[in-house]
Amino acid sequence: MKKITSLEYNTLLWFLTRATFIEITAEILLNTAHQDSWISIFIAIIIGIIPFCLYSYLKNKYPSQNIIKLNKEKLGKLGTFLNLILIASSLIFALSSFWIVVNFIDSQYLYQTPTQVIIIILILPVIYTIIKKFHVFSKISLIMFYISLFFIIIILSGLIGSIDINNLKPILNNHPNNILYGSFYFIGFNILPLFLLSIVPKSNIQNYSPKKSFIFYLISGLSLLNVIFLTISIFGIHLSELYNYPSFHLLKRVSVLEIIDRVESILSLEWFLALFIQIMMALFFIKKALEETFQTKEKTNNIIMIIVCLTIAFLTQIIFTTKGTEIAYFKNILIYMLFIAYFIIPLITFIKSLKKT
Repeated sequence: MKKITSLEYNTLLWFLTRATFIEITAEILLNTAHQDSWISIFIAIIIGIIPFCLYSYLKNKYPSQNIIKLNKEKLGKLGTFLNLILIASSLIFALSSFWIVVNFIDSQYLYQTPTQVIIIILILPVIYTIIKKFHVFSKISLIMFYISLFFIIIILSGLIGSIDINNLKPILNNHPNNILYGSFYFIGFNILPLFLLSIVPKSNIQNYSPKKSFIFYLISGLSLLNVIFLTISIFGIHLSELYNYPSFHLLKRVSVLEIIDRVESILSLEWFLALFIQIMMALFFIKKALEETFQTKEKTNNIIMIIVCLTIAFLTQIIFTTKGTEIAYFKNILIYMLFIAYFIIPLITFIKSLKKT
């Protein structure tokens, strides 16, 4: 794997933290912690330091090894079994993320367009990117990061005048369990996906700095706290809970220089970019894990990944046959799978590495 820069690595971290927020996490948070959702995110950012430090420790302790190699070396046959779980979990996560972006586009933009057409349009750039080298993808992420910052500045400048602090009151009006449940969901969907970066060894990152990565972690988490703060303070909690994508509908309030309105279609590209990065990181994780586990050649691996992408495209249109079941799946199946695969397994690796030491 060719080396990537520290900034490219950190932009991947930025997008993985933000990817599913507007489409999934925000809605679940608002219906769980209500107007205290921003407190849930604040608590989650603090607790999320634990998995972040876990990933950073393994990366620093074994700079030349990714998590797949590390599991094989430290855990033997058990490590191979855990790697297979990681591959399967990442495939499910990639499928879920792809469904999220397809469903969002289908429901908010192209509701008169057949879903199959949307799937084909979206899967083609995914296939094209996955057969490229990882450093090419990381450079794409860096470019997308600057575009994302530009959009965020426009959004903040267009919404800051509409804030009403009274909409946040009363504070701590919910049961503490609801606030903690909100933190649980935020950690699962917006912090644990950072585990996917463990497929990139420290030795492949130029001038890697845990401190800089931690700063990116804090800023990206606080940026999402700002999103939920703006949503509640502008819409109020009752209106926020009515929308399927409350933070997206908030973009409809943005105008450019009070001249150009209805710019939400352009500004929401920032969230599409984040989801695209998340899908590709999950697929690159699978690609590298297959290569390490089964010692496949690059050409063979590319063919396998094309088949994986086509399988995801096929399954996307059939996984949720009944409307409304997807939220139950995200809250009760996917969230626990993420904790098992992206926290429990690296924790086992961490404990085993201590015993070896």
